[in-house]
Amino acid sequence: MKFRNLIAAATVAALTVTAHAATIIVPAAGTGAGANNSHWQSELTLHNAAPRAVPLSISFVRGTTVFGPANVVLPARKTESTADIVKNQFGLNSATGAIVIGVADREARSLAVTSRTFNVSANGEFGQDIPAVDATDALRTGDIAALNGASDIATTRFNFGVYVSDAASIDWELVRADGTVAATKNVTYTTNSHAQYNSGIETLLGAEPQDNDTVHAHVKSGRAIFYGSVINATGDPSFVPGIRTREDITINFTGVDLDENGSIDVRDNDGDGVLDTPVRITRSLFPNYFNVIAEGEFGEAVTLELVSAPGHTELLDGNTLIVIAGADVTGNSGEIVLKATFEGSSQFITIPLAFR
Repeated sequence: MKFRNLIAAATVAALTVTAHAATIIVPAAGTGAGANNSHWQSELTLHNAAPRAVPLSISFVRGTTVFGPANVVLPARKTESTADIVKNQFGLNSATGAIVIGVADREARSLAVTSRTFNVSANGEFGQDIPAVDATDALRTGDIAALNGASDIATTRFNFGVYVSDAASIDWELVRADGTVAATKNVTYTTNSHAQYNSGIETLLGAEPQDNDTVHAHVKSGRAIFYGSVINATGDPSFVPGIRTREDITINFTGVDLDENGSIDVRDNDGDGVLDTPVRITRSLFPNYFNVIAEGEFGEAVTLELVSAPGHTELLDGNTLIVIAGADVTGNSGEIVLKATFEGSSQFITIPLAFR
């Protein structure tokens, strides 16, 4: 059944998107002709476990173009599927992109999203599940997505892609099986955009693939979801998730000193480069000050560089941050991203903020 047949006009008219909405991403979906007279298509299935109807918005993002949204009401405890959703819901005959589902936070807990992209040909039907991802789980500054390629390139091709939830700068890197870096390329992306690179080692990175290649996607700024697919000669695909990793470096980010008295008030106890709890920032014309505590492996001084921040933020005296968050700062949260460098090794430090 097509989702457009589920639309209830009165309910849709009342549907509004608020700051408390969740976003669920299916990072790869499409429709169109394949090799040997085959046809690629994606099926989306939604289940509502709640005892009440759930309103949704569903969009399709191809490149920087957004189709939709289609506003849908999923009845209580019902399951609905749309075959070839890119064609049947959004009217496209040939396209690859991402499906973006908006739903209220409360309703997101009751929603189960699955998708399958498959190829239909004279050889049969071959497909792969494409997992849905909560936008809050997108990789962030400092993360590296590792995309493992094929173990045998003679009869396969390796596609990979990205959905960008917040404008991002990505360093793509080809890592051979022996650890050698064979090619690199930086690409910038806008918010709510999608890109897929078919045979991406050749087309994006300009290199010849080898057995057991791995593609690294370094997130230099922004937020993004990565995926890949290894497809054999019959058109049978195997989904390749973008695995979140980080480089092993020698910089220790301990936390922040909120009152500049030498003690650490908010810590990064798990050593992932992100404060465990947000720093509370008062919205006013008066500045908020705090110190960043970071050092080399054996206590050496590091150099900090401001990468991104909300409001008016400056880095003073090497490690002191001044933040002025006036009424123009939107939302209830934000983050400061710093680059810490020592003897050629760098780490991105993320300081989440809670505005009050």
